[in-house]
Amino acid sequence: MGDDYDNIPNSPAIRYYNMLDDKFIGHNKHTDCSQFYSILVNDLDAYKLCMSFLGNLENYDKLDFSMKHNVHKCHYLNLWAYDRLSKIKGIDKTTIMSSLLTHWGKYKYKDECTGAKFVYYRMNNADYMKTKRIYDYALNYDQFELLYKKNNNIPCTKKHDEYIRKILSLIEEVRTECEHEKGFKHYCDAWEDIQKIYSKDELLNLECKSVEEESASPREDIEGPKSWQDEDISGLQQRLKREEHQGEVAKEPIPGLPLPEVGSSSGSHQVAATAVPILGISSIFFLLYKFTGLGSVARNLLRTKGINGINSQEELTNELLENTYDDNAYPDITETYIGYQAT
Repeated sequence: MGDDYDNIPNSPAIRYYNMLDDKFIGHNKHTDCSQFYSILVNDLDAYKLCMSFLGNLENYDKLDFSMKHNVHKCHYLNLWAYDRLSKIKGIDKTTIMSSLLTHWGKYKYKDECTGAKFVYYRMNNADYMKTKRIYDYALNYDQFELLYKKNNNIPCTKKHDEYIRKILSLIEEVRTECEHEKGFKHYCDAWEDIQKIYSKDELLNLECKSVEEESASPREDIEGPKSWQDEDISGLQQRLKREEHQGEVAKEPIPGLPLPEVGSSSGSHQVAATAVPILGISSIFFLLYKFTGLGSVARNLLRTKGINGINSQEELTNELLENTYDDNAYPDITETYIGYQAT
């Protein structure tokens, strides 16, 4: 994992940026963006950015980053605009920026939100990266805190563990620098801004209590637990509230979140977990033995092989199941098909 440690596809920050791509993509703005319209894919990216950008400017008052973060939506608009611009290839970025800034100066919210930071990021990419990661951490914090701090029985994915460690390392670096830095740095402002939303202690004390084993699927490791994917924080919070007061996993597990291992102190739970399936299976086989043709099948098998000829309960179960569905051997047993439809 390298410098893209903050690229977590289903994180709240990524979702907000995607919202800026799509929610207000400019209708009837083709003329304003026509200079970028082309059948070439790279030019089309510039055209799409222009259309999204104009839509966001026109609907600036409707941009919603949640109640906590709306105060900084101008920062996020500037960060988003430069992020998308920096990823466009095959066309002069100065031309695109000049066009976007020209339009920016025409909209009614130009005094409330200027493009000054957009220009600054173009000239100071390293500062931009630090600034973006700090502001994005504020967007991500609630979800990470809910998953891994309030519910410490949930292990971090490897990707999330790396993200938390590296973002906290960046913040420590920024804190030290900004305490002594006399020059103006946007990331120093970013650190001050997010402390108005969360306390310094909250922001610095997020950590993974444990990390998932290697068996986690690559997709889940990148995108986070399945309960995280395509679910907003309120929905996830309601799921996590099902946990019991002592931090034990609720009786109804959260989909995609692994259950913690039961320690040696929970011997009675292990006995119950073992006994219940055995009793259930025994009851089922008794009913099948008593009231279906399986009784005669079992007796024939025991006469043929003898008790010692069958090595285990598993082998007996397999023999019974295999012979049950052998129409030629036992035509008096009727097959039952249970339909299943994937959801």
